[in-house]
Amino acid sequence: MSTLDKTIINIKVSKTLKREAQDLADEIGVPLTTVIAASLKEFVRSRSLTVSAFPRLRPEIEQELSQAIADYKNGKNVSKILAKPSEVADHLNSL
Repeated sequence: MSTLDKTIINIKVSKTLKREAQDLADEIGVPLTTVIAASLKEFVRSRSLTVSAFPRLRPEIEQELSQAIADYKNGKNVSKILAKPSEVADHLNSL
């Protein structure tokens, strides 16, 4: 793409957000403009924008959480309730 095919977009974001985004872009070795351009390309390609009132976990974390919940329901990998410090010490010593 030649420089004649490019345009400038001015956006306003908080200084903190810009600094955090810039630091992360630097960390992975790409200019912040590349990050923004990639985000716009994905928006155009998918023709969608995901907005949620609830935070989403990464898929691998959701899978681990689902497994932990299933284990708990099946009584697997679950410790008994320990009420006294001596019970905690005894339990840890038994491991």
